[in-house]
Amino acid sequence: MAIFEVIKKVKADDNLVWRYPKTNFNTMSQLIVHESQEALFFSNGKALDLFGPGKYTLTTNNIPLLKTFLNIPTGFRSPFQCEVYFIDKTEKNSKWGTSSKIEFLDPKYNFPIQIGACGEMRFIVEDARKLLIKLVGIKKTIDNETIDNFFTSCILTKVKSYMANIITENKICIFEVDKYLNDFSDTLQKLLNKDFADYGIKLNKFFVTTILKPEDDKQYLEFKELYFKQTVSVAEAELRQKVKLIDEETKAKQKVIASEAEAKKREQEGYSYQEERSYNALEKMAANEGVGEFANVGVGLGIMSGIGTTLGDKVGNNVQGVIANIDNTKTCPKCGTANSKDHSFCKKCGTSLENNLTCPNCHHKLEPDNIFCPKCGRRIK
Repeated sequence: MAIFEVIKKVKADDNLVWRYPKTNFNTMSQLIVHESQEALFFSNGKALDLFGPGKYTLTTNNIPLLKTFLNIPTGFRSPFQCEVYFIDKTEKNSKWGTSSKIEFLDPKYNFPIQIGACGEMRFIVEDARKLLIKLVGIKKTIDNETIDNFFTSCILTKVKSYMANIITENKICIFEVDKYLNDFSDTLQKLLNKDFADYGIKLNKFFVTTILKPEDDKQYLEFKELYFKQTVSVAEAELRQKVKLIDEETKAKQKVIASEAEAKKREQEGYSYQEERSYNALEKMAANEGVGEFANVGVGLGIMSGIGTTLGDKVGNNVQGVIANIDNTKTCPKCGTANSKDHSFCKKCGTSLENNLTCPNCHHKLEPDNIFCPKCGRRIK
């Protein structure tokens, strides 16, 4: 055995904790702690002195807790009887998974269901003393597998109850659970921070990457089929509503465009909407068989009186045609039947159509229905 030991981590591995293989060494031995490491002296189940990165010459003066604990006798070669653990302070990446199924009632369909979950986590050792107090005594060899198993049994079992509560409180349907993976990750990290801190671990990231569903469960598959049928039906109904809305909006826009175009046309041709309506009414009146009656002519002339000069010029020919039709007919003074101009007697009742009435005062020719002479004003009837 060498008089002086050089105590350092010589094994290149990714283990979070590594124990120096020897348990006793003399004073004046050299302790070398690399960057991103800490070294902790441990004796009889108690964590004692902690060293950060650097090189140390071990004497009873720089290991006060160990000196007090062991009551080392004076002397240059008094041995230290203890264990030295090296703790890696770099960020570690580890996979995790629930050791058993998570059981809960689906909040939407209210049927019992079992799921699993797995993912990854990133962490660092924040308090080496606290971590080793929890771990030492479990196994002599503390490797990553030991750490993972320890976290799985002591901490990650809490993930099951946390996830069940999150799903229930937020009423997350099992068929929609995958779109909440980010929410699960963030919420679980917040909930697990304290649990990991109790073991001296700082949880930097916690990811839920997969939710394992019971694809071999008959009841689950039946509800799954029902859910997707319902989803498709809702999607189709929403699509039809959107298409109908688009069609209605398109028709409305077409009407607006047509109205704007018609208004532009009227503006260019110099007439208004009211004038156009009056013009259309005159055209219909001209096509009416009863237009020869003086009452209709009066309506036509009344409409025309409200038409602007420009439009009046345009419809003048039509009105003149109406008046021409009136001049070519004779109305029976007895039965009101319209007869051709060359008829002398009514074709319906035989009454004479010749008008021989004159004013007895001024001899002005009178119409059959005249009560007063239109020229001298004498009462006829």
